[in-house]
Amino acid sequence: MDPIVILTGLAASLAWGGGDFAGGLASRRAAAARVVLASQLIGTAALVALGLIMREPIPPAAAMLNGLVGGLGGGLGVLLFFMSMARGKMGLAAPLTAVASGGIPLMVGLLTEGLPGPTQSVGFLLALAALWVISRPDGDEPVQKQAILLPLLAGIGFGIFLTAIGRIDPNTGFVWPLVAARIASMTMMIAVILLGRWNTANERDGGTFPWGLAALAGVGDTAGNILFVISSQMGRLDVAAVLGSFYPAVTALLAVLLLQERLSIRQTTGVVMALVAVVLIAL
Repeated sequence: MDPIVILTGLAASLAWGGGDFAGGLASRRAAAARVVLASQLIGTAALVALGLIMREPIPPAAAMLNGLVGGLGGGLGVLLFFMSMARGKMGLAAPLTAVASGGIPLMVGLLTEGLPGPTQSVGFLLALAALWVISRPDGDEPVQKQAILLPLLAGIGFGIFLTAIGRIDPNTGFVWPLVAARIASMTMMIAVILLGRWNTANERDGGTFPWGLAALAGVGDTAGNILFVISSQMGRLDVAAVLGSFYPAVTALLAVLLLQERLSIRQTTGVVMALVAVVLIAL
């Protein structure tokens, strides 16, 4: 397999993991919908600048439609994801989301592109097992239903985004479909904020809006999206999706290092399994 496919897929997980950590922190200081909207405004500005610099032509309507559909799923996913990280452990919410987000494009890739080689197949199975192991709660620690349901619903939204964006024709470019995705997502966030149900959630009395964290979240998410599209266009959708789904390890590691969150022995074992899976998929 082309090493660029592996490297861009893993780089996407690094960018997403760092961006999600920043977004989760920001959502503990301000409403999740406002954080999502701010981060995506910044990310969209970066995408538009990139498209103009690259002089990428406007793609066909089908590619833009893929972007719009993906944006609706991704917008819902990131809103629920930031909410889940604001209300619970990042080290638990992130891998739960990855189980669902990686599973949908994985199944689509297997159905449309056929089964991969035996070594990669073992890697896929080990990767799914690793994601499941990572997502298991600590043995003696009770887990609320909301701490499980929100991340899984977020993962379904992300899975729709990854599948829609990953199916864009490589010859049509990727910047403007991603811009279309952001427009759809931001429209959804504006509607949510105007409804008034979320605009006071998680607000701190007298606090200022965390623009720095929102910017980091937007840049990380945008970079991850671009790297994922490159990986999926140069290789298989399922390979790119599985490699990109290891972003929870990055989020969890940052939570351990910066927030002193603890991972259980079971979750640490899952991270090791995930690294072995990456090697097998790369082979």
